[in-house]
Amino acid sequence: MKKIFSVTNLSITFLILFFTSCRKADSPIADGAVSTRDILNSFSQNVAFATYNDLHQQATILTLKIQLFNQSNSQNDLEACREQWKKTRSVWEQSEGFLFGPVTTNDIDPHIDTWPIDFNSLDSVMNSSAIIDANYVNGLEDALHGFHPMEYLLWGTNGNKIAQDFNSRQKEYLIALSKNIEDLTGALSANWTSGTAGSYFDSFTNAGSSTSIYSSKNAAFNELVLAMAGICEEVADGKIGEPFVSQNPNLEESPYAKNSLIDFINNIKSVKNIYDGGYLIKGVSLKNFVQQYNRSLDNVIDQKINTAIASLNAITVPFGTAIITQPVQVQQAQQAINELKDVLEDDLINLVNTKIRD
Repeated sequence: MKKIFSVTNLSITFLILFFTSCRKADSPIADGAVSTRDILNSFSQNVAFATYNDLHQQATILTLKIQLFNQSNSQNDLEACREQWKKTRSVWEQSEGFLFGPVTTNDIDPHIDTWPIDFNSLDSVMNSSAIIDANYVNGLEDALHGFHPMEYLLWGTNGNKIAQDFNSRQKEYLIALSKNIEDLTGALSANWTSGTAGSYFDSFTNAGSSTSIYSSKNAAFNELVLAMAGICEEVADGKIGEPFVSQNPNLEESPYAKNSLIDFINNIKSVKNIYDGGYLIKGVSLKNFVQQYNRSLDNVIDQKINTAIASLNAITVPFGTAIITQPVQVQQAQQAINELKDVLEDDLINLVNTKIRD
């Protein structure tokens, strides 16, 4: 998630194809154990591809629901759009534990999730005569497309916008925003599909080979673990810390849908998905690696992840209110997430660098 001001189910059922080609076990972790390449492959298939594929599916449904609302202008269809926005955003936030690869190099993260909104520029767009479609939106500055302008349009400033409040220009913009997210998430899913030309899936899985951008498997593991630690830092010090320290609810992300705490929890779930080895279906994982060498550390990481999620669930009012009325719970959540970050970027990285040399 790019922040301008910061440092740093209608369900759809689909089949996730397993990557089942036979390989010789290389870089064995221990006799009879899965290899480092098995873990990289499992992450690529069961976490990255699975998450992005579901994200694209949910974004496609979001576009369809917004198109339906555009035709009906009914309150029920507006509520369906809001619910689908939350479902789609939930999956996106569970991808933020691995903000590397095409999501970064192709600037998809800032295109989808820049905060805050540039309201002056938004007003200019809404008052212009330009035809608003996905290509037009894609050419706008980052603060004018993605989840947050859509959130603002769907809920309104106070979160109580009704169907009759929408004009045709706002609906046109909503459709274009959603289609743009659908296109970008489709690109992410394609980039993490095994066997496609230039697949990041293949580059990450084959780290250390001549076809990979990673010089070694150690480099790929470092990328993965540091990304996990990075989202913890962003949540603790940016998403929570900046509004809390300044006591300014206007700095809260996802304020119109009152979705910030759900965002934070899904960010930590992203870390858990990576560590446990799956978004929908689990495979071999970092957890297997840690268990081979240091079961005590495995227990600590599990405990820190669970404590971080529990501490966020202990905040019982919307986050923008909680920074004023529940400061103790907010501080405890921030501390718990920072403790998880410390274990990942110190203890887990040390274990990776000690045991994975190639």
